Amino acid sequence: MEKGIMQSAKHTLMLDGRSRAKLTGVTAVSCFNDREVVLETGEGEVALLGENLHIEQLNLDDGQLDVTGEIVGVEYSEATQRKARRGLFGRKKG
Repeated sequence: MEKGIMQSAKHTLMLDGRSRAKLTGVTAVSCFNDREVVLETGEGEVALLGENLHIEQLNLDDGQLDVTGEIVGVEYSEATQRKARRGLFGRKKG
């Protein structure tokens, strides 16, 4: 059903140098601070790592997220138990 659709939903990640990341397919932001932005996609969790990170734009209706700062790494993981603990900006499914 809808959950199955979300699990197969694709995302994109575009890095502009090390100073800007643009993502699509974002379903929730689990946590963020100036060193880490952790977000959920239909394919699992993505963490942007760096310094002075700022969320410039977030639109969960369109699944878009723009982050600026000094990006030093990207980590991927499978869908985790964090789904049960919806992030501050998580889109509520009904």
